[in-house]
Amino acid sequence: MSIFRPMMALLAALLLAACSASNMGQMEVDENGETVTKVYSNNSLLGSRISIADLKQKKVGDLLYVQATLENDWKFQLDFQYKIKFFDADGFELQPEAQPWRQVVMAGRSMNSVKAIAPNPSAVRFEIWVQE
Repeated sequence: MSIFRPMMALLAALLLAACSASNMGQMEVDENGETVTKVYSNNSLLGSRISIADLKQKKVGDLLYVQATLENDWKFQLDFQYKIKFFDADGFELQPEAQPWRQVVMAGRSMNSVKAIAPNPSAVRFEIWVQE
């Protein structure tokens, strides 16, 4: 249990640093080993209106495939962009230009699936970013 606290502190620091740059969503594992999905945002309105209802990943051949179900928790339409970024085991982003920003328009209280496939086999993790 004592090893989890320093790891959680490091994870929290990394997440806060990333959140200050832009809006981000990603999958995490809590101290009980359960998967938690969150949307992080430096835009409090957008962050409070979008959540991740479901998040899946699998290998297609040797490439990481990601599918997320985003939920508009607000009663009105939202118009925003998303991008799924892939990272290697050392934390380097893989081919940032390979994943373009994609426009999404969601009706109030609706869900929408977004997906992407890693640009190469060295991808081991991903982040889902959103912006207005």
